[in-house]
Amino acid sequence: MSADVTERRLAVLRFLVAAYAAVWSAVRAPALLDPLAFADRRFDPVGPLGLLDGPLPDLVLIGLVIATPVSCAVFALGRFPTISGPVAAFAFLVVTTYRNSWGQLFHTENLVALHLVVLAVAAYTRSDRRWAVDAMAVLTVGTYVVAGVAKLRISGLAWLDGDVLRHQIAFDNARKELLGDVSSPFAGWFLRQGWLLGPAAVATMVVELGAPLALLGRRWALGWSVMAFGFHVAITVFMAILFPYQLLGVALAPLLPMERLVQWLPRRSRDLTEAPEIKPVE
Repeated sequence: MSADVTERRLAVLRFLVAAYAAVWSAVRAPALLDPLAFADRRFDPVGPLGLLDGPLPDLVLIGLVIATPVSCAVFALGRFPTISGPVAAFAFLVVTTYRNSWGQLFHTENLVALHLVVLAVAAYTRSDRRWAVDAMAVLTVGTYVVAGVAKLRISGLAWLDGDVLRHQIAFDNARKELLGDVSSPFAGWFLRQGWLLGPAAVATMVVELGAPLALLGRRWALGWSVMAFGFHVAITVFMAILFPYQLLGVALAPLLPMERLVQWLPRRSRDLTEAPEIKPVE
C-alpha cells in the first residue's frame, strides 16, 4: 500500500470513527450522565480509572460528556487534529469507562475507544502512517479472537454442540422480558430448531477464532468481513443485542479499501492529507 493510499484510507477512517463517536456520545449523553444520580457506594472504578478513590465531581463529568461529542466532531472534520484527536480519544475513553464503573460493564464501545487512541497518536506521526491502519485492523480482529477464546475458556469444546448457545439465547431473552426490556420475537422459533444450534455455534467460532485470516489480504478481509457482518445481524435478530459500530461497518473499515470513499467525504475532512494544519508537528 503506497503512502498516498495510506493517507487517503486513514482520512476516511478518521472521519468514520470520529463521526461515529460524536453521534454515539451525543445520543448516549443522558446515560453517560446517569452516575450523577447514583449512590456513591455503587462506584467501583474499572480499567484506566481503577486508581480513583471516589466518583468524579459532577461538574467534571458534565464537562467531559459535553466535550466528547464536540471534540469527536471537530476531529472528524480534520480541524486541529493534534489537539482535537487526543481530546476526543481521552474524553471518550473516560466517559465510557466511568459509566462502566457503576455496576454493569458494557463492551460495545471498547473498540471505538481503541481506534480513537490510534488515530490520535497517528496525528503526531512524522513518517509513513501505515502502522496506524494496520494497528486498527489488528485491534478489530483481536476483539473477535478475545471473544472466541473467552467462550472456550468458559465452556470448552462443549460450546460446539450448541447447548451452551441455546441457554445463552434463552436466558438473555427471558431476562429482558422479565425486566420489561426489548427481547427478540424470533428467539423462540430459533431455539425450537435444534438442528440449527450446533452449526450456529460452530459458525460463531469460525468467525471469532478465524478473524486473523482477515489480515492475509484483501480477499480474505472482504470474505471475513461479510461473515462478521452476518454474525452481528444474527445476534441482533435472535438476541436483540445491537452492535452499531459493527453493523454500520465502521469497525470493519480498517480491513477494507476505504480510500475509495475519499471523494464522498465532506470537503474539510477530505483535505486531511493536504491541508497544512493537519501535517504532523515539527
